[in-house]
Amino acid sequence: MDLAERYRTAVLDGYDAADQDPGLLPRVLAQACVAILPVAGAGISVTQDLRVPLGSSDAMAAVAERLQTTLGEGPCLDAAAAPIPLTAGLGVMAARWPVFHAELVRQTPYRSVAALPLIPGNGRRLGALDLFMTGSEPMDAELLFQLANSIATPVAQILSGAPIAQDADGITMPTWLNSNLVRERMQVWSAVGQLMAHSALENADALALLRAYAYGHETTLDDVADRVVTQALDVAELLTR
Repeated sequence: MDLAERYRTAVLDGYDAADQDPGLLPRVLAQACVAILPVAGAGISVTQDLRVPLGSSDAMAAVAERLQTTLGEGPCLDAAAAPIPLTAGLGVMAARWPVFHAELVRQTPYRSVAALPLIPGNGRRLGALDLFMTGSEPMDAELLFQLANSIATPVAQILSGAPIAQDADGITMPTWLNSNLVRERMQVWSAVGQLMAHSALENADALALLRAYAYGHETTLDDVADRVVTQALDVAELLTR
C-alpha cells in the first residue's frame, strides 16, 4: 500500500470514528497525518485575509497552530506564500522565526516543523499543512516532497471541493469528500478556526459552541458560521456565552 492509499484509509477510518460529521473533517485530515507519518502533531489552516486554523490533530498541535496566528510569523505563513514545501529544524526556526521559535520551545515539545502549501490545482493557494516533530533535525527532503504530492495535494482538493483524480491504482476519495456539502462547510470550518484562534478550544468543542448558539437562537449552524466569518457576530461575545 503506497503512502497516498494509506492516507486515504486513515482519513476514512477517522471519518467513521467521528460519526461521519463533515464539520470535523479538517481535524480528521490532520489526525490521519499523525496516524501514518513519523510526526507528533499536525495542523491545517487557510490563509486569506486572516490566517485561520481549520483543524489540529490534538490539543498540543492546536497550541502550535495558535502561536502562528497570535504572533503573525511561522512556517505556515511562509509555506502558504511559496510554491514549494519547507522544513526547518531548531536552528533554522530560531533564525527565521525567532519569536515563534522561542514560544514553540517554551509551550510545546516540538523542535522541528514541515509546512506544505495547500494548492488545489487551480493555482490558488488555499493555506498550509503543518507537521510538527519532536526531533531537532528537519524532515528529510525526499520525504517532504513525497508528502507534498501524496498528502498535501489531496487535502487541498478535499477542502476546496475540487475534483480528485484517480491514481494509477484507480483509487479515489469517496464522493462525500467532493460535494456541495464539503464546499458549504468551509464557512463552518473557518468559524471553528476563529474560535480556536481566540481561545483554548479544540475543534469539537468550538463546533459544539457554534451549534449550541444556533440552537439557542433558533437559527442554523451555517448562519452562525457566516455571521462569525463576516464579523457580524463577535467572537469574544460568543466565547463568553
